[in-house]
Amino acid sequence: MIETAPRFEPLASRVQRIEDALRRSGVQPIDMRRSGTLETDIALPEFGRNEPLESPTLEFLEGTLDHIEARPITRANTTAFRWFIDGSQKTMPIWRVGVVPIVVSIAVAGLLERNDEGECRLVPGSLRESLTWIVPQQTGNPELRAIVDILEAYNQQVVDPLEDQPDYQRLAGMYDYVLYYASETAGSQRQKAEYAIAQAWDEEHQHDRSDGWLVVDGRLPVDADHAVGLIKSPEGQHLAGRDAITLLNLPAGQRTTAYRIASRASARTHFYQRMWPAEGLDARRALIRIELSGTDRDTDEFNDIATWLMAERVPTPRSDSRWPTLLYPVHLLERMLKQRLNQITAGWPV
Repeated sequence: MIETAPRFEPLASRVQRIEDALRRSGVQPIDMRRSGTLETDIALPEFGRNEPLESPTLEFLEGTLDHIEARPITRANTTAFRWFIDGSQKTMPIWRVGVVPIVVSIAVAGLLERNDEGECRLVPGSLRESLTWIVPQQTGNPELRAIVDILEAYNQQVVDPLEDQPDYQRLAGMYDYVLYYASETAGSQRQKAEYAIAQAWDEEHQHDRSDGWLVVDGRLPVDADHAVGLIKSPEGQHLAGRDAITLLNLPAGQRTTAYRIASRASARTHFYQRMWPAEGLDARRALIRIELSGTDRDTDEFNDIATWLMAERVPTPRSDSRWPTLLYPVHLLERMLKQRLNQITAGWPV
């Protein structure tokens, strides 16, 4: 159960109040509330994600120093990870005006703590919740403008998904593009919540690292010594050529040697490891990338982190299709966050 969850008005009653105000103003957008979520929309396009992958210049930190090598991970039932950050979201089209969908995104993020007895809890006060209306606001359409004005009059957060895009009017007239950028905007709202939690954790624990390490599910949002980012998506693969072959051939229970991207200003260190076997399956299965801040890391630390991550695989949440790259404490946290999302969207037809 989630402890001390903030009071948050359910989506159904919120939308009903706003629709009543729209009717009084003579605005009648087309209903889309049974569309489902963008997170489960298999027809959602991936325009920006189809760009060529980067091939950055790498600085190799272990081994021969001119290419990536595979190294076995010591197996031990031990871990120094005590804290876990993750977020979850639901992004739903609510109405449509012409070709322009009006989307709402609810994001929830939290910090899980595991004590010395192995008991997990959501840290009181760590929960971050946001509800954001995602609406193109510069189309010149008076009905869209009226909807935005009413949303703002009800103190709703409204974000334009096309604000920084060139050729604004053309994009606003393309339904698929608006949904794509709405999905991207929703993800950035969730990331802001995760960043706020990570920043608060770092401020509280930066002078005392004796109580364990932090895992952030995704990119590492803060430069903290005892924190790692765990990246499960294959997008943005850093390795190419011979190094990519080493990566894709990586056996379960092994990691790559560590490297940095020399062409970037940030001093982030990375290595990959494979959590479960992939023989006969997609070559990307069970691969994760670890991200660390700082420049003073060494092989012993990389080995320790890889060992801790392998220990965090069990018990294995096989009911989740992402289980080959999912740490069990993160799975517990996601269940808590989804419970809260379900509370907020209770009665909503999705």
